[in-house]
Amino acid sequence: MAEELNTGTDAAQVAGGEGAGPQGAPEPAPSPAPASGAAPSPAPADWRGTLPAAWADKLKDMGSEADALKALERGLGYTPAQRPEDVELRYPEGLTVDKAVSDSFRQFCVDKGITPAQAQALLDWQLAANKEMRDAALASGKAVLQKQWGSRFEENSALALKAVTALDKRLGGRLSEALAFTGMSNDPAIVEAFHAVGSLISEDSLSGGTGAGAIDKPESAEDTYKNMFK
Repeated sequence: MAEELNTGTDAAQVAGGEGAGPQGAPEPAPSPAPASGAAPSPAPADWRGTLPAAWADKLKDMGSEADALKALERGLGYTPAQRPEDVELRYPEGLTVDKAVSDSFRQFCVDKGITPAQAQALLDWQLAANKEMRDAALASGKAVLQKQWGSRFEENSALALKAVTALDKRLGGRLSEALAFTGMSNDPAIVEAFHAVGSLISEDSLSGGTGAGAIDKPESAEDTYKNMFK
């Protein structure tokens, strides 16, 4: 009888398999470990996750939280002009400014969302660029005349300047304004033309005698063109 029980037990063990669990059920196999031997780290949370959806969408192209902060600081400092009167422009002393052009520039700044500080910076840059171009044209014209007139450069330049001054008096100052506005005073051909005119006008007229115009005003043309003939 004992032999039958032992035989039954051995048969159950064989049927359930070696290492079988309760009631002969096989134990579950252990899960395979990751190939690297370590559990994967969770993905870092996006810094935009704590922001309202609309904000996060606006900042979607920002590479980092620091970049977004810099953009925010720039935005807080951005105060564009709301009216033309908000744009107060400072011009160099002695510079004649066309009011219509100045007003148009102020309105342009308002339309384009430019701040008063940016408007002044644009003006300063433009004035500096204009001066650089005038200086370059002056140097180029002077070099041409020096090569053409040689040793008579100073003498011919002085005669041309006298002609400009005399004619400007006759025109009530309009000649100097026109030449300054157009930039023609830097053209060597214009200087030559005034030299030719000076050669045809009497010394009395050139010196402001009876041959000069009746309008008596300061000879500002000499100041306007003194650098032109150096």
